Amino acid sequence: MNGETIRLRPSRQPPNQGIRVITTTIRAALIVIFSFCLIAKAMAQVPREDLPLLLTNGNILTLDGENSVASSLLIYRERIAAVDDESSDLAASARVIDLDGRTVIPGLMDSHMHFIRGTLRPGYDMRTIEFASSISQLVEAIDERSKSVPEGEFITGIGGWDPVQFLGENRFPTRQELDSVATDHPVYIHLRANGPGVTNSLGKTLLEAGGIDVADNGMVAMGGGPTNAIAAFTYLKSLQTDADRVRGTIEFMRHANSLGLTAVRDQGGTPRPGAQLFQPYKDYETLLKLWRDDDLTMRVRLMFMSSDDEVGDGTGNSGAEQRMRNAFMGFGDDMLRVAGIGENIVTDSRGPAFVSVAKIAAQRGWSLEQHSSQPAENTAHIAAFETANEVASIADLRWTLTHVQQITPEIVQRLKTLGAGVTVQDHRYYNRGNVENNQGGPPLRMLVDAGIPIGGGTDSTNAQPMNPWYSIYYMVSGKNVGGYPVNAGQEITRLEALKIYTLGSAWVSRDDDAFGSIEVGKFADLAVLSDNYLTVSESDIRGLLSVLTLLGGEIVYSDPAAGLD
Repeated sequence: MNGETIRLRPSRQPPNQGIRVITTTIRAALIVIFSFCLIAKAMAQVPREDLPLLLTNGNILTLDGENSVASSLLIYRERIAAVDDESSDLAASARVIDLDGRTVIPGLMDSHMHFIRGTLRPGYDMRTIEFASSISQLVEAIDERSKSVPEGEFITGIGGWDPVQFLGENRFPTRQELDSVATDHPVYIHLRANGPGVTNSLGKTLLEAGGIDVADNGMVAMGGGPTNAIAAFTYLKSLQTDADRVRGTIEFMRHANSLGLTAVRDQGGTPRPGAQLFQPYKDYETLLKLWRDDDLTMRVRLMFMSSDDEVGDGTGNSGAEQRMRNAFMGFGDDMLRVAGIGENIVTDSRGPAFVSVAKIAAQRGWSLEQHSSQPAENTAHIAAFETANEVASIADLRWTLTHVQQITPEIVQRLKTLGAGVTVQDHRYYNRGNVENNQGGPPLRMLVDAGIPIGGGTDSTNAQPMNPWYSIYYMVSGKNVGGYPVNAGQEITRLEALKIYTLGSAWVSRDDDAFGSIEVGKFADLAVLSDNYLTVSESDIRGLLSVLTLLGGEIVYSDPAAGLD
């Protein structure tokens, strides 16, 4: 029927002829209706990926070579089939979503997140803790979260937040404030990796039964003592079941999708106890299960960490040598794939062990990323990159230094010569509570002007929030959570920031030919935003959300209030 409307007009023929006309018309209408039912039944039997999808009436930021803005987009079999072209037979038979002028961007990719570690937080994790800008908003968020959590289950907020976000208060909530909501749920909120933490009265009783010391005000002391915050985190982890881990991972991905994230490069974690702990022998299991069951709603790229003191020539037994000898760089599929080694590989990245790792990675064609915050680290790491490049070219391997808060133009040019790049995060957004100082970085304006590849990210979810819009706000404004201009002179444009978080991040994981921009042939990984990214006030960038997120053309998140699903 393709949108045509059948109208039965009043007849002006003689009575008998009018009856015949009406009868004929009704018969024709019934035939059309019957035919439509057959077509509908046939379409219901067609795999969903074979049904085209047409997005119309949009403000589509393609991020192609000309930064084109399109109004329509045709999706077929996971990929973008046409941009601003509705003339094909596919478009004529497509399902249609009217965007009503909404802004569409390529799906965001976090190039440096401890994603898997974040998905395995104990209890019922509450990522909306990042949204609160006051204690009262935090309490409201806990109350809202409690509505979807079974009675008696822990509500947790572990990492990704900081008291400084509660503007003008800069403190933990009290036990009494936590007691005012979620009265049927224990609550535990944990700062960064090692605490301190705070709980409500119900949580106090349960934690104390587990051997944890809780003060009268609900606080659990920072540190690794047998009864302190690290012990509290470890105790809560011990209560997790396999079903808890699956649920937590699905919820974490859904939250990421609601922010417009469709891909992530996971950085694993460290063997140190507390909320930073990552145990590779078991912590990949849940993600692998969801991948096998086709239940991932994020494209995940895996980086492998190790903590070697010494590394040989590639034939030895160090973790890095075994990894690169026995695993396959790039192994996987479009949803889950091995992306490289890093961000930490050896215990002393300025010593000879790192040079050995770099040589092996170059020879075997592995991507590599190295934690490199301080100038002395930058100097040692670029020298190791150059030494490895003499053994085998790294020009096409997408090597990066990450964090680079104080990187110099000279180091940047040396990276550029090698074909290497950087990944940047918003560590200065919270700056571990020291928001009134003038400590900034990375030097984003210098990096963009140098023309070096840049991937965007957060380094969440311990010290940093996972919300990509906080990072983008920081890139554009140079301001931290308190509104202080800590990166003055290094601000970049909104389009530049968006490209870093899409095409730039996709370059890092060797996916820039598959997603990161809205162009024919690429995966239809998209986010329809709650407001126009290019015109909202600078401060309101932080409040942007996705109202409709597509991964390979399939809806993985939809805000019912938007009416687009």
